[in-house]
Amino acid sequence: MIFRGENVLGQTVIPNAGFENWIDHGNYADPQYWDTPNAETATLPIIGRAVVVKSTDAEAGNYSAKLVTQNILGVGNIPGFITLGTLTVTLFPPDYTLHGGIPINDHPTHLMGWFKFVPVGGDSCTIGILLTKLNAGVIDTVGYGYFSSLDTVTQWTHFSAWIDYVIAGEQPDTMNVMAISSAEETTLHEGTTLWVDDLSLDYTVGIDRQDPDAGIYVYNDRERKQLVFNFDLAKPEEVSAVLYGMTGRPAAELPGSVMTKGSDALGYGSLPPGMYVLEILHNGKKYTQKFLLNL
Repeated sequence: MIFRGENVLGQTVIPNAGFENWIDHGNYADPQYWDTPNAETATLPIIGRAVVVKSTDAEAGNYSAKLVTQNILGVGNIPGFITLGTLTVTLFPPDYTLHGGIPINDHPTHLMGWFKFVPVGGDSCTIGILLTKLNAGVIDTVGYGYFSSLDTVTQWTHFSAWIDYVIAGEQPDTMNVMAISSAEETTLHEGTTLWVDDLSLDYTVGIDRQDPDAGIYVYNDRERKQLVFNFDLAKPEEVSAVLYGMTGRPAAELPGSVMTKGSDALGYGSLPPGMYVLEILHNGKKYTQKFLLNL
């Protein structure tokens, strides 16, 4: 079934975001509107195994999506994967391509939801969002965001994946939301399990020019070990930021300065690995965002 998109007061809604609806295909089931590798992995004679299953362990409602990295005899370890796009899987050799998504006509600030994660052998999970636009036959990336974890999380925990808009002012036409149980292709371990539930889009800091809080986007540049701030403000505003460790003590800061458009960066390469909270002070308000750094 093709999802035509939903819109409530101008905001896009993720279809079947609570994974309550599943389509039974006989020897496996897929969440409605979501694609998975199950059609390839679960239909193999004798050795077939589903990598995405319906779970009654849910944060809200009756069900969640349970993604499990499975060992397929003769193929290897295959991660659990869900996507609002189209997933094309080959097993010999193991590979996949991902494209498409659902229509979108707005600018969410971040993807939110709930997760649990039990890794094996150092695996990490990733939950992400990709916003694109077709321009003259070329698919351009307008924005993206992702959340990753390599910690064991046995209780339902809230996450946020803030979106970095790499093309300022561009309106995306397609959105893809994805989750994968083992994100590192070189370290896939059988049994790594990710549960996902109750996804949503948030519009806390929009790009509506009538919104005085619009236009601050933060991207974690892991390669250069810095948090990159992109500013596209409607008028000059003083902005400052402080990065706190989990003890509550400041670990680094971006001094206050008046910004309209441009960018700045806050390096974290000298900090010990762990969870940090970024606090942004802007227009008399505080915005917070968590980051796993140097892991």
